[in-house]
Amino acid sequence: MSLGISDLMLSVGCCLASMTIAGSTASKKANKEWFDSLNHPDNSFMLKYMTYIGFGFYLIFGYVLYHLFIGNEIVSIILVITIILLMGLCPMLLYKTRNLKLFFVSNLIFLVLIPLLAYLLLQLSLLLAGLTIVYLLWFLYDLSYWYRLMKMNQ
Repeated sequence: MSLGISDLMLSVGCCLASMTIAGSTASKKANKEWFDSLNHPDNSFMLKYMTYIGFGFYLIFGYVLYHLFIGNEIVSIILVITIILLMGLCPMLLYKTRNLKLFFVSNLIFLVLIPLLAYLLLQLSLLLAGLTIVYLLWFLYDLSYWYRLMKMNQ
């Protein structure tokens, strides 16, 4: 594998675009106040470290995307870019609508996309598939958190 600066820039650009989309609404004072005013589950590990965990997963998907660009794996590239952009659009949907149920339901698409990506990556690289599975495991916890949050605030 050779170092592809353009591949790196494309990967970073996709992640930055998604982070900008997510952050543009999440960072607004009114949205922070609304989110803080919700009843949260007692074991809100996620709440304390949400920004850091999110950044970590952007690093993971940026790394995966970079390697897919180098290998010119078109289907997997499209799938990863879709996942990365949805990672930014889902929080925007939450803060624009302030509808926890809609947000929760919109996240269910990841239960299809992430395993599909892991399967495709398993054909290419155990490391890339493993990183995707780590995200899937985190996502299952994340989904349970949002479900509990939704139920507590109905």
